[in-house]
Amino acid sequence: MENLIRRVVLITALTAPGAAFYVAPCVAHSEETTRMDTDHQDARAAQHLIDLHFEIWNDPNPASRAAKFPQAYSQNFFVADESGVATGYEAVGRLIEQLRGSHEGFVFTPDPIAWNHGVGRVTWGYGPRDNPNRVRGEDIFTIEDGKLTSARVFLNRQ
Repeated sequence: MENLIRRVVLITALTAPGAAFYVAPCVAHSEETTRMDTDHQDARAAQHLIDLHFEIWNDPNPASRAAKFPQAYSQNFFVADESGVATGYEAVGRLIEQLRGSHEGFVFTPDPIAWNHGVGRVTWGYGPRDNPNRVRGEDIFTIEDGKLTSARVFLNRQ
């Protein structure tokens, strides 16, 4: 009951006409926050992995693609798009083969990545060389231990 009375008195004092009180400024980050380094080592490493990712998806040779998977992807790497989720090297390999088989001559042309604390974003075009932006999309990806762990694919509809 005593706590309730204290709260009522405090609220009354704070809301009374002419009441002045101090409100501590909102601190967005704790004292343990480290400075974000978006344009150095992490971003360069992420860009390298994304470049390798699109090299894999543009490679017409299934054996050559598969040989590059361990360089770019974690064992449980997954791709999620509107049609479902492919997890692991074999399933992702089948997804790439299916996409390449249904779009003969198409290639991905990615833009530079945007990077923020282990999560990246890359927009891209997909189409034949004479119309490389026939399809536009965006991947949101994660990296752990120097490998891509996920890619969530969004298609831009017109």
